[in-house]
Amino acid sequence: MESVLYTRIKQLCNDKGVSVTRLESELGFSTSTIQKWKTSSIPNAASIIKIARYFNVSTDYLLGVTAIASTVEDLTNDDDIVSLQRARSKMSKKDKERMMQMLRIGFEYAFSDESADDTADE
Repeated sequence: MESVLYTRIKQLCNDKGVSVTRLESELGFSTSTIQKWKTSSIPNAASIIKIARYFNVSTDYLLGVTAIASTVEDLTNDDDIVSLQRARSKMSKKDKERMMQMLRIGFEYAFSDESADDTADE
């Protein structure tokens, strides 16, 4: 069974159009280093950080701790996310739940049109 780390690296390589071998070369790793992480070998923190920076994802994402690929820097530089977080920090638990419910309804509404539009185009 493939490790989460290896699976995520492989997917990021596919998304970016680079091979794992090319990634190893560009990052200065020896040949088959990443392949060894598939099932047995465990990389050091410096290697994981290099890969995260190369793809601009978080190390937590690479390690399977979170499904959110965005880095902390990406999130903290997004004015909308910062505004929501500031507002959320001042809310009661009940108000937080209401806000999340409104966001879910809003997203569901906004993106339900998108999927209907995609179907109509086909």
